[in-house]
Amino acid sequence: MEICIDDLAGALVAERAGAQRVELCADLVEGGTTPSLGSLRAVARETSTIGIQVMVRPRGGDFVYSAAELAVMCLDLEQIRAVSETIPGRIGVVLGALTTGHRVDVAAMRQLIAAAGELPVTFHKAFDETGDLAASYDVLAGLGVTAILSSGGAPTAEKGAAALKLLIERSASGPRMLVGGGVRPHNVRALVAATGAGEVHLRAQVPSARGDGTLETDRALVEQLIAAVGPAAAPDIEAVLALDIGGTNLKGAVVDSLGRVVLAETLDAGASGDESLERVRTLLLRLKQHASEAGWNVIGAGVVTPGIIDPATGTVRYASTLEWTNVALGPVLSADLGIPVAIGHDVRSAGLAEALFGASAGVSNSVLVAIGTGVAAAILSTDLPVVGHLTSAGELGHIPALPHGEDCTCGQRGCLEVYMSGAGLARRYQALGGLDSLTAAEIVERQGTDAVARRVWGDGVEALALGLKTVTLLLDPAVIVLTGGVSRAGAALLDPVREQLAAALAWRSAPPVETSVLGTSGSRIGASVLAFRAAGRPDTPAEWMLDNLLGHPTESLVPALPAASRKN
Repeated sequence: MEICIDDLAGALVAERAGAQRVELCADLVEGGTTPSLGSLRAVARETSTIGIQVMVRPRGGDFVYSAAELAVMCLDLEQIRAVSETIPGRIGVVLGALTTGHRVDVAAMRQLIAAAGELPVTFHKAFDETGDLAASYDVLAGLGVTAILSSGGAPTAEKGAAALKLLIERSASGPRMLVGGGVRPHNVRALVAATGAGEVHLRAQVPSARGDGTLETDRALVEQLIAAVGPAAAPDIEAVLALDIGGTNLKGAVVDSLGRVVLAETLDAGASGDESLERVRTLLLRLKQHASEAGWNVIGAGVVTPGIIDPATGTVRYASTLEWTNVALGPVLSADLGIPVAIGHDVRSAGLAEALFGASAGVSNSVLVAIGTGVAAAILSTDLPVVGHLTSAGELGHIPALPHGEDCTCGQRGCLEVYMSGAGLARRYQALGGLDSLTAAEIVERQGTDAVARRVWGDGVEALALGLKTVTLLLDPAVIVLTGGVSRAGAALLDPVREQLAAALAWRSAPPVETSVLGTSGSRIGASVLAFRAAGRPDTPAEWMLDNLLGHPTESLVPALPAASRKN
């Protein structure tokens, strides 16, 4: 669902109502022109998950542009690219150029696409003025555009439904088709059914409360549209189950072929290993049942868990937080569900997702470091995950960052996670005389006023920088990505770690150290990828877009299970 907006208020309404994207414009009276840089920055700053498609159009009127106008558009694209670097993966651009003969202006488009760089490009409704839509589609496919907005060459998408159906069928191996033009709650369901559309676009505006003739985005209209085009509008669409098993909870989801979460439920883990296993089985069965009732054809499942995993047999060899030893999780779940089930490591799966869609996308060698209650790493070398002989590669939290340091619960001394993990920071703060019981986030907040907090954080940063030095010299990654709760410290973590890592590497440059784009969704996205691979659809995730991956259903559709009684 993409909502055409012209202000920050419209973006907030669209995101809160459950839309996946906005098209940000100025001057919608003229059909939309390039918004101000301030408007774009405000929308990027104030929204969190929604995709932002930015209109690049210097004026109203036709789509035949002079050299001077193209130069301005290219400069606008450079500015948009700069903003996109602050929120990787969430920004795309919408543009189009025609010749005086109403054909795609190939030379102009090449110039604009080059200026857009890595930003995905959508060709706007100028497409409908080209006459021969099929030929224009092929031209745009050759230019490498990502998507095309169209009403099928007709005044409305309803009237152009037959042409749209053919274009959408064509899009199986080319740019996606975004259907727009007169889309409303009363007709969207039939339009989706008639065309096979997976994405729709509309301007959901009504007269503003100011009474001055201006318009505002209407949340009720967006919500009505989303309700009208729910999963039941397209029955028997393929989807998978994705489950992220944590030490304290189970996060389950039904994910469609566009990477979108369409059903979700989170449960407490059990009070014992046996109870946790039963709750995993129950949750997945419930999710599959409700997905089937809503019209989804569930073809596979991906389950990711902490511990030592044998992905070939689907066995969890050992997971201390779950009290599991040699649990044949894959075979058990596959027998329950009647579908292929892939079992993976939670952090390794998050690293796979980050490499496909996040901060390490586009590089072949990367390391994802998850800093939460403990510390673990996912290593990708020449695009392949490093698993290790015992399938336990990546235990970064237990490398000796300070060899003669404090005791670790694992039996070793000076482990990294003693100093830089959520549990380690909290424990050391109290052990060194801290007056309160603080979380890692609170320790960061008190850097300027609390000497103990400052010492504990400083020791943690030093240990992490030394750990990343070892990672750099051993693995030579193109980028190191930090994720997990502690990574949300932002500049308080990144700035000193980058500085100390650079200083520690005397004869080589330090790799970039970035924070995760996918955040807490990384393991679930990785599980979804594993599920489609297990189901024999390995190419499905290749076209996933970040705004779809990070979106959430407006509400859970799975009845809650009773909470477990957790042990202290």
